[in-house]
Amino acid sequence: MKVNNSTNINFRAGLTSQIKREIAATDVNKISRELFIKGINTDFKGNKVIAWSSLQCYRIIRALNNWYGLNLGLPNEIIVEDFNKLKARNKNATGFINMTPTKLYLNDDKVIPEKTIFFNEFKGFNYSGGNEYWNKIDEISDKNYETRFSTTDYFLEIFLHEFAHAAHEENLIQKLGGTNFVKQLQKTLNPHQLNIFRAKYENLLEKICTYATESPYEAVACDISKRAIENIDKNMLLPKTDFITPSPYRQSIPLKRLFIYEPETKLSKTLRRFWNGKME
Repeated sequence: MKVNNSTNINFRAGLTSQIKREIAATDVNKISRELFIKGINTDFKGNKVIAWSSLQCYRIIRALNNWYGLNLGLPNEIIVEDFNKLKARNKNATGFINMTPTKLYLNDDKVIPEKTIFFNEFKGFNYSGGNEYWNKIDEISDKNYETRFSTTDYFLEIFLHEFAHAAHEENLIQKLGGTNFVKQLQKTLNPHQLNIFRAKYENLLEKICTYATESPYEAVACDISKRAIENIDKNMLLPKTDFITPSPYRQSIPLKRLFIYEPETKLSKTLRRFWNGKME
């Protein structure tokens, strides 16, 4: 997801005093150990905001899977890095997910595995008159929402967006197989194909937010993160309901439960197609 540099801060994004205290007291190494035990490698570079927020996103996805019998995928790795060291198209992006095994570092040949989330260290990057980016995540979330760049003004959406990408990728790999997924990814993200995609879907996907028009993958991630924020308890930071099963991202469920589906619209049908690998 990109950085939005607009103005008009309203302080609505939910980073409460209690959460700020929890982040300040965060033991980054402890969080890394907890996620490692669960199969997620991390390198948070000591960033408490990213470590704490990543743990909350993990717990939200885990709760959805455990409580409601879902099978949403999780990232393999979470890395905080100076994007100037990476082959990243947007050096000022907040974060992105690596969807295929790739050599991403400019001066290192190590292969980064699929489903690796990168968050920008913003090393030496001053935001809004000298304030460091991650310490202003609340206000930045407000700005993103005010310009319709993101779907909510809640600070966790920035992180849930990348976790949603991991869930989408896992679903596509399961449905298409790894080789076919890579072929589809390369075709879908071809600049010519993206222009066709935007011409066809821009007006529809802008109902979610402007960033959802970037690609079918961004459309799904924006929508899932929106649903997550709308359906979590803001005090416990855990899902209040199973908001996946009635949605375009549902798994097969017994016919007797069909009544729980949300009404199908052109938008929900389109998102369901994207979720299941039909990107055109």
